[in-house]
Amino acid sequence: RRTALVQMIVLMTAATTAIGLLPVRDHTSVALVSVLVCCLAMLCIPSVTLGQSVSISAPDPKRWDAAGSIGWFAGNQSEIAEDWNDWYDTFSTSFDVGRYWTPHLKTEAGVLFTTEGRVFSHEERAIPGGPSPIFIPREHHFRVTGVSTSVSYQFFENTWVHPFLTAGAQFTEERERAFSQAVPFFNRDLSRIDLSIPAPRQATVFSVRPFAMGGAKFYVNERAFVRTDLGVAWNADGVAQVSWRAGIGVDF
Repeated sequence: RRTALVQMIVLMTAATTAIGLLPVRDHTSVALVSVLVCCLAMLCIPSVTLGQSVSISAPDPKRWDAAGSIGWFAGNQSEIAEDWNDWYDTFSTSFDVGRYWTPHLKTEAGVLFTTEGRVFSHEERAIPGGPSPIFIPREHHFRVTGVSTSVSYQFFENTWVHPFLTAGAQFTEERERAFSQAVPFFNRDLSRIDLSIPAPRQATVFSVRPFAMGGAKFYVNERAFVRTDLGVAWNADGVAQVSWRAGIGVDF
């Protein structure tokens, strides 16, 4: 293997030297020698690759992988929010650990944390003697913590890019805090309307939702990789959550 590699280097060096000795204006000769260099390289490369197979994986197959990711998370709150802002958007961090049972089949467990996202709603109040009702704005802030278990199928083997598909269940704790702004309201004669503002509220909702995800792992060496994926979770009313993540990981 080393002899073939040395031969390729010597031949290409000699050909390159020949090109340097040719007159600058002799384009035909330069082209012929260039073609010769390419032919010599093509003849030498197989002898090198036959002596050693090109592989990006370590000799012993790895059984585990772990990845940390950051990304975008969106939650559906169409039950309480207006149509124009019924989804909240927030930043997320996650960590996943997987166990390979075959080169393609993997089970995985992960944890998810998000920052706060918010949506707006309103409460309609009728005013005695007033021409129209008034609307009291209310803010709802949500934060999610989740744990997931899943099964993944990873396509291809021993390549730089591994697309994958994942399906599983997500156990989430969604914490909400809601409050209303003390906005003054006035009659037409500029007299102030006295209204009771809804009290602040805090609530926590636990749920179990199926989810599906698709993405890819891009290897930068035999073990380290960059991972990105897009996931969707459902509830009884339809799509409940959408997430996009990107991160780094390692096989071990």
